[in-house]
Amino acid sequence: MKRLLFGLCGLTALACVATHRDGGGLPAGSGPLIVIYKAAIDDGHDVRRGAKLALWAERPDRLHAELVAPVGGVIFILDAGGGAVCIVDVTAATAYVGTDGPGAIAALTGVRVSVADAVAALLDGISPAGLTVARVGGAPGAPPESLRIEDGARSLAIDRLRFERVRTDPRALGTGVPPDGLRLRPLSSLAGAMSRELAPKEGER
Repeated sequence: MKRLLFGLCGLTALACVATHRDGGGLPAGSGPLIVIYKAAIDDGHDVRRGAKLALWAERPDRLHAELVAPVGGVIFILDAGGGAVCIVDVTAATAYVGTDGPGAIAALTGVRVSVADAVAALLDGISPAGLTVARVGGAPGAPPESLRIEDGARSLAIDRLRFERVRTDPRALGTGVPPDGLRLRPLSSLAGAMSRELAPKEGER
């Protein structure tokens, strides 16, 4: 099981073809372009959480995101495409599966936005109905320098740290298919697991 979980954490653990920090062009190579962001999640109750996100996206609704805790490694992995969504709780070796909708990303960030709308916001700065999107930098269809999505009092803000290209087949990303060997749970039950994993530690409030 440990070997399987290490395999799931490929984007942040695989040797990179190239890395490029802010400024200048994109890293060389032909592998999928991954962007590492610093993320700030505000749940609307004056509780803010910090993390890092490794993101890969492709129009119209393919998305792969790995959430990295401030201390430690990857804790949640979201993979979605074609209307299917899978979120893996790495610590619990559990995959939460379901269909695309506002609840999928809300469980991770508190912002109610579907995967397709999140990809449109990320790559094109399009604001879904009822939400506000502020996108800075990046050509249309390319990852931005920064992005902020506001859902009432809740918000998700990401700021780019670096680009990476990784040695993995892009066809393995953005499928929404759960990995073999994990316990399966409905996506609707993910919120409880998220609240336990990302609860602010003493001194973080």
